[in-house]
Amino acid sequence: MKNFLLFIALVSFSFASAQITTNAGTFNKPSEGETAFEFQFMPNLDGNAMFADSNMTVMMRRFSSDTKAVRWSAMLNYKNAGNDATANTYGLGLGYGIENHFSGAERLSTYWGYGGSLSLSGSGDYETSLEDEDGFPILNDDGTVAIFEIDGDDPKIGLGANVFLGADYYIMPKVYVGVEMMYGVTINAQDDTSFGLGGGVSGMMRVGFRL
Repeated sequence: MKNFLLFIALVSFSFASAQITTNAGTFNKPSEGETAFEFQFMPNLDGNAMFADSNMTVMMRRFSSDTKAVRWSAMLNYKNAGNDATANTYGLGLGYGIENHFSGAERLSTYWGYGGSLSLSGSGDYETSLEDEDGFPILNDDGTVAIFEIDGDDPKIGLGANVFLGADYYIMPKVYVGVEMMYGVTINAQDDTSFGLGGGVSGMMRVGFRL
C-alpha cells in the first residue's frame, strides 16, 4: 500500500512539473512590425498611495525590423492646489530615439540606442501675506491682512541628447520590466542657461507590453 501511495505521489509530482514547464516559444522577443507601449514611473515608497508620482512617462516603440525600433515618449503633468496661496505647476516632455537590439536570450532583450528630448516646465502666480519685522502680518488701512501677488517662475526649457544601453526581461508573454543606463548632455534655459554632461541608471520603474 505504501509503495502504491509513493507511486501516486511521484506521478502527481511529475504531472505538476510538466504543467509548469516553460515553452521556449512563449516568451519570444519583439520582431518586425510589432508595437510596444511602456510606462515609466517612480514608485511612491513613503507609505502613501503606491505609484503616486505625477511625472509618469509613456513611451511607444515601433519595430521596423527584428533588430531596430523607433521610440517616442511623452510626459505631461499639471498640479492645481485649489487655492490662490499655492502656485500652479506644469511640465511637458517629449522624446525620440532609435534602438538597436542584440540577440539577447529567450526572455531577455538587450539593446543600445540614441535619442533626444525637449521639455518645458514652470509655475504660475500665487498670493501671500507678508510679515513685518516683528512677525505680524502687514495690514491694509481698513485693518485687513494685505495680500501680495508673487509672480510665478519663467518657463524653463530643457534640451537633451544621449546614448543609452538597456535590457527588457519578459516576466509574462509580451509583458516585460526593464532597466536603462544613459549618458548624455542637457541644456536648460530659464533666466540663465545651464549645461551638464553625465550619465547614470534611470531611477524610474519601467513596465511595458507588446500588442
